[in-house]
Amino acid sequence: MYEWGSATCRAAVFAAAAASIVPSNDAAASGRDLTRAVYDYAVTSYCGTLTPAVEAGFRKELAALTARAGLDAEAARRLRIRGWVEADREWSNRGLGGHRAWCEEEGLPAAYHFWEIAKGIKQP
Repeated sequence: MYEWGSATCRAAVFAAAAASIVPSNDAAASGRDLTRAVYDYAVTSYCGTLTPAVEAGFRKELAALTARAGLDAEAARRLRIRGWVEADREWSNRGLGGHRAWCEEEGLPAAYHFWEIAKGIKQP
């Protein structure tokens, strides 16, 4: 499921670099919702920055956001689907090569956000 090698190392370096330019706010303070969390997770997948730590952070945030919003299973499912659809549409809109900027602007910060949650640096 995960490929380790130079691509992962590059992703880690980019995530560390993104830390210096991306503010580190708690999810509640930044107004994140379930749709945005799933969108960000999908972007990490498209951009190749999905690692076990990113996955773990996403799972923690997913559970916290679902509980915080008091969502039932069906409402949570609809919001998760919306996040995946929005990410897929954005990926389709980027065209050939346009995903590079998307990955720098959204993929790396999203991966770092989930990584911080997984490492306990940030609360979900």
